[in-house]
Amino acid sequence: MKSFMKNNKLNLPWHLSMDYNEKSPFDFPMPSSVFSLSPLYMSTTTAALQKILKTPSRLIALVLVVVFLAEAFIMLALPVLLPENLSSQTYALVDAISLTVLSAPALWLIIIGPLRQIAIDEQARTETVVNFAGDGIITIDSQGVILSINRAGRQLFQFQPHQLIGHSVTELLPAFVFQPTSANETRQLEGVRCDQTRFPIALSLAEIPPDHQPNFVAIVRDLTEAQRLEKERTNAAREREAMRSQQMKTLAEIATGVAHEIRNPLTSIKMLIQADRQRLEKQGMPSEDLELVEHEIRRMERSVSSLLEYARPSRPERKTIFLQDVLDRTRALVEGRARSERIQLQLVMSEIPVYVVADPEQIQQLLLNLILNAFDAMPDGGPLRIELSQDETDAIVKVIDEGTGIAPDILDRLFTPFVTNKKSGIGLGLGISRRIAEDHSGTLTGYNIENGACFELHLPLIVV
Repeated sequence: MKSFMKNNKLNLPWHLSMDYNEKSPFDFPMPSSVFSLSPLYMSTTTAALQKILKTPSRLIALVLVVVFLAEAFIMLALPVLLPENLSSQTYALVDAISLTVLSAPALWLIIIGPLRQIAIDEQARTETVVNFAGDGIITIDSQGVILSINRAGRQLFQFQPHQLIGHSVTELLPAFVFQPTSANETRQLEGVRCDQTRFPIALSLAEIPPDHQPNFVAIVRDLTEAQRLEKERTNAAREREAMRSQQMKTLAEIATGVAHEIRNPLTSIKMLIQADRQRLEKQGMPSEDLELVEHEIRRMERSVSSLLEYARPSRPERKTIFLQDVLDRTRALVEGRARSERIQLQLVMSEIPVYVVADPEQIQQLLLNLILNAFDAMPDGGPLRIELSQDETDAIVKVIDEGTGIAPDILDRLFTPFVTNKKSGIGLGLGISRRIAEDHSGTLTGYNIENGACFELHLPLIVV
């Protein structure tokens, strides 16, 4: 068992007998009546021997000690047991025979027996690991002939062992080449099953040279399911993009009609109310009612404007901007509402200047949308944290609230048009915000945290 798989985490011995019954080199017969060993003795001896075997010199020393003790015992016993008139040649022959007879069992009991058990246990352990591995494991000689294959490999290719052992590996892997892969590297090939159907696999190949010629271990994994899942994810992403494009097209058509049919009449109504407000109040119409009408007209105008903006976005006018300045201006715009709603704004910015190439008005609009959404999620007030940081490639802005969080039923559709959990919202603000981020080669994500929600904006960083 001295040859182990090089550069492989499994440390598999190159010679695997899981599919053929070759005898171990240690399996020579010994008389069981003489050399049967108790499990306790074997366990103790094996543990001690493993310590001794850490270096070859210790094993040699142990052999010499056993032989020396046997010879010393014989030297003391022979003068007592043998007649004095024996010739020196006969005495030497008896001494040699006695030494052989006495030291052979001693060496077996102390060294060879435990070594044999170590080899058997290691072989059994290795075969168990290989046979119960989830991936197919194939050993191949330097000519491409299959020497062994584990259970997972047989199930993968749907062959019986006798159909594979001694056959060329190209019957399973037509494009196989003797080119070992490095650690954590795989090569994608096509495998061939018993019924000649082909399927994708990932192959890792390691060379395990014995003393005379190199052999190889191939680890194969079926990629059919992984490729199916990847294809499903790709198709789902394409479907979502197609649906989004269709939504944009539909919104553009709707927005054009809305602009002509609603926006202009609303503006006219608002102007008339503002012009005749004093006259209507004198005629007895309560001023609160007029304020409510004007407020609702403005709300309708905002909804129409959001719809138009989402459907027909303006092209960004990009330039290098200092992101700290944009955040300062945005905070100034919302400080009044924050005070009135008992919200404590906490702006935490990087001390290092953060520059991006962007349209400052659109970035400010994006940040306003996120902050105002956070206000709506915090009806009882509380802290609202805005963080600006950077990593190696991106500027990162986080808007972290301690509000009600994102409803689980809309979390996966958060940026989809008309999806909202606000009673007075139409569900376009976050869609507009993500579109702005994507127009600037960035990303916008939203997720729940322990006590609220966090929206995270990434924009490509530039060095000035």
